[in-house]
Amino acid sequence: MNAAALLAAFAAAAAVLGVGLLVAMLIAGARNARLQRRYEGGRGATPGTGVVGHPDWVERFAASGERLNRSISDPGETRILLAQAGWRDARARAGFYALQFGLPLFCGLIALLLFASLGALWGSLRGVLLVAVVLILALLAPRYILRSKAKKRRERLAREVPLFINVLVLLFEAGLNLRQALNSLVRDGGPTMPTLTDELAPLMRQIEAGADADELLRETGRLLAIEELDTVFGILRQVERYGGEIREPLVETLDTLQAKRSMELREQVNVMSGKMTVVLVTCFFPPLLVFIAGPAFMSIAATLGSL
Repeated sequence: MNAAALLAAFAAAAAVLGVGLLVAMLIAGARNARLQRRYEGGRGATPGTGVVGHPDWVERFAASGERLNRSISDPGETRILLAQAGWRDARARAGFYALQFGLPLFCGLIALLLFASLGALWGSLRGVLLVAVVLILALLAPRYILRSKAKKRRERLAREVPLFINVLVLLFEAGLNLRQALNSLVRDGGPTMPTLTDELAPLMRQIEAGADADELLRETGRLLAIEELDTVFGILRQVERYGGEIREPLVETLDTLQAKRSMELREQVNVMSGKMTVVLVTCFFPPLLVFIAGPAFMSIAATLGSL
């Protein structure tokens, strides 16, 4: 009984401390949001919304989620994952950080109310552990979603690289320079290369606004961390800076990429052959043996039984 009372007191103190920390983070987020809006002068905002178009409470959640994310992970890694997932604008980042803060808060409150209503929270260690597990899963879920989104988008980008190289070769052979070729690809390549054109569209807007193309291509290749695409961007940077022939390096890169893809396909076929062998041995041979040896075994058993 004393242990149960001690456990209940500990759980109550932890809950009160957690609620206090959440309230303090919300107050600090609101103060920072007000300071930011005052600094920005309210440009581009409408009543009831912040500078990125979200309601005020979403921005407060986003500010608190950003601080929470800095405390549990590397901010640089989060920025890279957001870029790889295609969430570069302020609205997408605010939505992710709001989810990072709001999901543990919502799940924790639901778990507390559920277990308290069932009477299993304050008198059972199992209930406290379940609440802790729910909070941990809710805290890690946004990061898992972000990693999954970034991985799938990088895979789509890698699949579009061979077509990207072929189109670049055709455009350069038609007499276009680097910026004209990339603009044409962004303008007309959406149906065939949707992910890559979405990645290049903001890049071309920055280049047309006066940014350095070499630096932007280097930064984009570093953030995406796709070897084939980084190689192509390296060739484009070299042509942009020094000029020279571009068709031969692109064709060589395409041949290397196709050889690499062919080896990967052969490896997958070999792995699949091994898996099919296991399936054949475990699922096909036993019924075959029963079908072939079954009648003979039954005849021998019948003969021995008659003797």
